[in-house]
Amino acid sequence: MTKPRSVPRRWRLAAALTCAVLTGAAPALQLSSGGTARLDGHAAGTFDTLNSPAGFAGGLAWGPDGTAYTLDGTRLLYRWNAQTGRPLSRQVLTPPASLPDARADYGPRLLLDGFRADGGALTGPFIRVRGYKKGTPYQTAYTLRADGRAVLGNICAPSQQQLVGCAEGYGVTVLPPRKGRATLRLSGREGPVSDITLPAGQVLDVEPSPDGTRVAALRSVEKRAYDRDAVLYLDIATRDGKVLSRQVLGSFGARRDDEPQVRWVDTGRLLTATPRTTSVTYSASGHQVSLWSLSGQGPRWIVGRGELRDAVPSPDGTLFLTVRDGSVPEVHRVSDGAFVRSLGTPVTASVPLPGGSALVALDTGDGQGELRVVRPGGQGRRLGGSGLEGVTGLVVSPDGQFIAVARSESVAVLDRAGRTLHTFALPENVYRTELSFSGEETLFARLEDGGSNGWQSRTWDARTGRLLSQEPNIRPVGTIQLRTEVRQRPGGGSQSRLSVTDKRGRVLWQEGWRSEYRPYFLPSPDGRAVVRGVARRSKVQPEQADLYLYRLDPRTGQADPGLTLRTGDPREVYRGLRLLDYAKDRRHVLLYEASGDGCGAAFYGLRVADLETRREVKLPAGLTTGLARLTGCGYPTPWPTAAFTPEGTGLLVRDGNALNWWRLR
Repeated sequence: MTKPRSVPRRWRLAAALTCAVLTGAAPALQLSSGGTARLDGHAAGTFDTLNSPAGFAGGLAWGPDGTAYTLDGTRLLYRWNAQTGRPLSRQVLTPPASLPDARADYGPRLLLDGFRADGGALTGPFIRVRGYKKGTPYQTAYTLRADGRAVLGNICAPSQQQLVGCAEGYGVTVLPPRKGRATLRLSGREGPVSDITLPAGQVLDVEPSPDGTRVAALRSVEKRAYDRDAVLYLDIATRDGKVLSRQVLGSFGARRDDEPQVRWVDTGRLLTATPRTTSVTYSASGHQVSLWSLSGQGPRWIVGRGELRDAVPSPDGTLFLTVRDGSVPEVHRVSDGAFVRSLGTPVTASVPLPGGSALVALDTGDGQGELRVVRPGGQGRRLGGSGLEGVTGLVVSPDGQFIAVARSESVAVLDRAGRTLHTFALPENVYRTELSFSGEETLFARLEDGGSNGWQSRTWDARTGRLLSQEPNIRPVGTIQLRTEVRQRPGGGSQSRLSVTDKRGRVLWQEGWRSEYRPYFLPSPDGRAVVRGVARRSKVQPEQADLYLYRLDPRTGQADPGLTLRTGDPREVYRGLRLLDYAKDRRHVLLYEASGDGCGAAFYGLRVADLETRREVKLPAGLTTGLARLTGCGYPTPWPTAAFTPEGTGLLVRDGNALNWWRLR
């Protein structure tokens, strides 16, 4: 059978997308909702991290009754019982309609900055707003009342030139420096109280004490611009101008966009959350939290593992809130920094199980994680013990005897009870690991490092832990191996081809060289078929590529006639599809459509292609436009993931912390 041809296409999407969406779709199956399970908590990564160029998204706050509030970058606001870790309410915030671009794509950014409890009708979470009006940035704020009304009014108005801090009834403004020394203006409800001049340096954060008798400031002292050895100081100043300064150890080269913070626990104690850096590494990796008294520095904690942000003390001064790895808010003790509990558990990976359940990996806080089996309508049961932190990938063997998990530096094989059998170290600089089983006991890992035209791979025996192969660019399928080869053309650009070898390395068949970056394919669960995708230059948009899909027999290379998928909007150069899963029936293929370049991206929904009718399946709106969303710098919105159920009779779609089952009919 004639093999399809392809033409060059530049790999431009961060998510490694290939372009396509079929026109003229016809139904070959129908889908209906099969139930939902929602796990309490914010979706993974929705608070952003120190690496985000837009800065921290969301925020943490305490209510006067000791309940905790958490707001992520998707505008999801939770109210928690901090003593039990259980949610009391959950809502998605909408900016006041009177704000510029309130209803536009992206729109204003919302940051939770405390709880307004100064009496009257304006009592509730205090939300700062950052947006643009005719291309010019603006800042304002509102109070979210108990009745749900958002009342505009900034009780501590910032400006573009001045850094402002607030406490109940008091505010402090950093005036323009004179001869390198900043002046702090402490104000009460009746107006200015006093001006305080600090030693030379740049003020990064300020906050007045609850009684207005003192001001705390974090100040960086640079010997030159962008000084990586700049020393950070905590200044505690009284109204009469006396300043007590102490160096914040372990933080060098701090800048305002590192978001160092100082918070008063009470009138005699403070917490600082400052970038954890040294003059040797100069690399910020989360915040360290320090407890200070008026007489000196108390304990300093690098709290647990993973990147830490913020430190917000409770009204009674016994606890503080922080958020780890951009995902999970945590409660800690002020006295010793000890972890108390997480507020919610982000889902970091999922895989459907037989019988309508799913296995999920959770971040349980304090750098720990666990596996849990869930069903529609329930939280499910924990599998095995804790300690499985940082899980980014999850797969189960066809017979259910083995579970494999991917983490940033390793792959682990567990038994069906969740007990660790083997752990395999991964090479350095691997940024993505995809796992799959070939048969009952052969575990395959596809490793991407972003630094080469190809990719690395590892194959292990899940039962014995023996390394079977680490030859690059191969994938086992039953008793044979699919191999991808990539080479540079003499005139520029990449060529690739797909070939198949037996266990002895003998070539059974191979394609001709194609002008494409890399072959895209997925084996069926039983290994008896492979779906292949080939990029072809679009006739409508020369900078786009259509995707030609076809099914082949991996043992012989014999290919069936295929179908061409085209983009939904030919005007979007970076819009395209990526293969997600291949159903047990060896007929249906799952893909998702998206676009992205630089700091902005869009998810348009899922697609299903029927390789027998050679047409696209018409899907319900809940799987297409219902999943659409924008994301980008400062808007850390999770993208859905999806897979066919093991029986091939449905789909499992995970959208953040919500799992949705769809039945095929």
